[in-house]
Amino acid sequence: MKLIRAVAAMLVAGVAVLLAPALPAWAHVTVSPSVATTGGYGTFAFKVPNEHADAKTTRVEVVFPENAQLTSASLRPVLGWTATVATRQLPNTASAGSDDEAANKAVTGIVWEGGAIKPGEFQLFEVSLGPLPTTPGQLVFKALQTYSDGEVVRWIDVPEAGAPRPEHPAPVIDVKPADAQANAPAAAPLTPTPTGDGVARLLGWAGLALGALALLTAVATGLRRRTPVPASAPLAEADTAGRLSR
Repeated sequence: MKLIRAVAAMLVAGVAVLLAPALPAWAHVTVSPSVATTGGYGTFAFKVPNEHADAKTTRVEVVFPENAQLTSASLRPVLGWTATVATRQLPNTASAGSDDEAANKAVTGIVWEGGAIKPGEFQLFEVSLGPLPTTPGQLVFKALQTYSDGEVVRWIDVPEAGAPRPEHPAPVIDVKPADAQANAPAAAPLTPTPTGDGVARLLGWAGLALGALALLTAVATGLRRRTPVPASAPLAEADTAGRLSR
């Protein structure tokens, strides 16, 4: 009985791990789509998850790359949030006298504030940008995420090819020619890397399986102990009688 109780406790622990709420693992600020066409326009969504269990995200700032002169930024309204777009004057346009003042300024960043992203939630901030650079390359959008407790998480690390993923990667858009995207081979599906929560659930399943196996073994052992073993004397007497009759 003690063995069965211990195994039952193991099973309960395994189930508790499996039923525990999933926490965000490797969650970070991203931009989608992550590939765009040179010289064109596109609508991009910055996804901002809340990674804190006891604080809200109250401010999001996206800093535009300096190597791109993005003169157009149209925002989709987000309920509860106020967006502020910062710009800078492009060189050699201050005295050009162009009627289109917006075309003479490049967007340097956008700040969303006034709303709140609660723990366990995320928010999408959509922006229509352009014209994109005509030269292929990467556009790095560094992001700063401010929490209600005052902490600021800086998603500003630039990922490098062949290097491990940085702790706080910045959102990146790869700008490629249209023909390069059309001829690009389909990307192989990524094998998800076990995260902290994934490992816990994997261990939970393993513990559950081992506990079930141990429980079956314990029950089988108990049944064998309780089943009476038939006496062998009658068999011996029957065998002796058979030999005598011959």
